[in-house]
Amino acid sequence: MSNTTVLLKESSPYGKLATSNFEVKKTDKLPTEADLSPNEIVVRNRYISIDPYLRNRMTGTDGSYIGSYKPGEPITSIGVGEVAASLNADYPVGTKVLTPSSPWSTYAVYDPVKMAQSPLTQLNKLEGPLADVPLDWHVGVLGMPSFTAWYGLLEIGKPKAGETLVVSAASGAVGQAVVQLGKSLGLRVVAAAGTDEKVAYLKDTLKIDAAFNYKTVDDYTKTLKELCPKGIDIYFDNVGGEFLDAVLANINRCARIAACGAISQYEKSKSEQYGIKNLMSVVGNEVTFQGFIISPYYPTHYAKFAQDIVQRVKSGSFNYKLDITKGIENAPQAMMKVMEGRNFGKTIVEV
Repeated sequence: MSNTTVLLKESSPYGKLATSNFEVKKTDKLPTEADLSPNEIVVRNRYISIDPYLRNRMTGTDGSYIGSYKPGEPITSIGVGEVAASLNADYPVGTKVLTPSSPWSTYAVYDPVKMAQSPLTQLNKLEGPLADVPLDWHVGVLGMPSFTAWYGLLEIGKPKAGETLVVSAASGAVGQAVVQLGKSLGLRVVAAAGTDEKVAYLKDTLKIDAAFNYKTVDDYTKTLKELCPKGIDIYFDNVGGEFLDAVLANINRCARIAACGAISQYEKSKSEQYGIKNLMSVVGNEVTFQGFIISPYYPTHYAKFAQDIVQRVKSGSFNYKLDITKGIENAPQAMMKVMEGRNFGKTIVEV
């Protein structure tokens, strides 16, 4: 077996990603205990999470809430794996670990003591009930996007039965969790997705009230007005841009917007980005419009989230679709697939 690592070769401030932005390096030398310093461990990565926010880290520019990758360095994201060699008594061989900054590689060397100095790098041992679920759950149904959906809807959306919830990118990693949680709380759920197949999945499998293909409708504002005759009480925003503007044209008084992402704008230059026209609707309707980053809420909310979702999955009341790419060398293609909307469900790489 070789140790394969994916690096950023060239930054891309805007425009579509290409294979030329990445470099795949392979070596026959695998890290062993003999290569470690005191406290270090070797982790055999099993699954890597591929998420839209990573695109902002490939721009080579500052200004995002998380720093950019540098050309020549490994790309990192959330990963899960098992300890393969260890000089740390707290992490014996076989320990299952989750890390928020796993390099896109077959094997990785970590110093858990140094990494514990920041929640953005801290290794997490999978113990107790969390060690008993399938390993891919930790980058899938129990992963960061699903937690984002749970927290954003419950804590920011503050749903009340009978209200109307609109979700964009609704068949993706975050959206598919939001719509199911919304239905379970008695909301009327209206969703947008990018293919007829995804729309059918939302309606037939996830049993939401209404869904449409945003690529084939002529007018977002008109479509939302037709599907939300009582207006919109909660909007879970994953796309920003023109779709957000259409929601604001149909928003109710004292509505809540959970601003999770704006994938429709990530690959556009500043001059190409869509300018919101209906922003005064937020003022006039006293709308709560809150952006959020999920990482600060892990210590306070993750355990409750995990308990809730595990129960839902085991009872058969919660579905979570994965889009799995095999081979870490194919992670760049998986990333491009996400940015082009060709994924269906939560994208992960099986290393």
